[in-house]
Amino acid sequence: MNKHLLVTISEDSSAQRGLRFVCAFFKQKDDVRLTLFNTAPAPPAVWGEEASYESLRQNEADAEAIIRSGKRAMSQAREIFVTGGFNPAQVDDKIVARNFSRIGDIIKEGESGLYDAVVFGRRAMLKLENFLDKSASEEMLEARFAFPLWLCRDVDYTRHGVLLCVDDSEAFRRMADHVGFILRGETAHPVTLLRVVKKAEADARPEGLFGDAIGLLEENGFPSRLIRTRLVVADDVPEAIMRESDEGRYAAVAVGRTGMRKGPLARLFATSVTHALFRKLTGAALWVSR
Repeated sequence: MNKHLLVTISEDSSAQRGLRFVCAFFKQKDDVRLTLFNTAPAPPAVWGEEASYESLRQNEADAEAIIRSGKRAMSQAREIFVTGGFNPAQVDDKIVARNFSRIGDIIKEGESGLYDAVVFGRRAMLKLENFLDKSASEEMLEARFAFPLWLCRDVDYTRHGVLLCVDDSEAFRRMADHVGFILRGETAHPVTLLRVVKKAEADARPEGLFGDAIGLLEENGFPSRLIRTRLVVADDVPEAIMRESDEGRYAAVAVGRTGMRKGPLARLFATSVTHALFRKLTGAALWVSR
């Protein structure tokens, strides 16, 4: 089964970080399918009382410029992927007229296209951050994302492996399943299961979570010889995760996005932790799953 990623693009060079991460991360590219996605904003509206030959002609010129810009971004992105080792037949282009905000259109496409993940570069992440900050309801926010996000702010393309953060939530299990699926055949990337325990709970740790994660990875065909475990006691959970990421030079940090109403260990990876990683994690891509 192909791994199908939706990759958001624009002409901004910082948006290419997501593209370049995908190229560098996958060593076995034959079973990866990519859809490059760009939303074209509508040109400024011309109101009836403002309409004239000049204003209408300018509106047409603006629309043509937007289309040219989108096509240039597609061409640049396709060149990056092909240069990065992908077959042109594995890459699809999709430019759509903007219906909502850019992020809103990406979310709609991500859900309707049944992609295995949606990849954001730095520019799209900044827009996503604004989108998250404006959300009025946490429940509404969680409902928006029915697919894993790959967030690539400042990534180091020479890193290897995935740091999979363990808790006792269903979101974590979905992420463990996602990691196993994505890494099927990717033996260049070991997985380290990281469990962070706060000092006050260090003597009351439920067992079995590493076993659950190992089972989910193995069910996807990921070899047990490439799975490691790591237990850390720390009260500042985001800092502990980022420290492990830097010391281990992981290509990606994978977390399940959970809420406070989940189990006891899920509290370690609640929204505040995910948001802290979203804003501060560098060097590695951040993979997030509901």
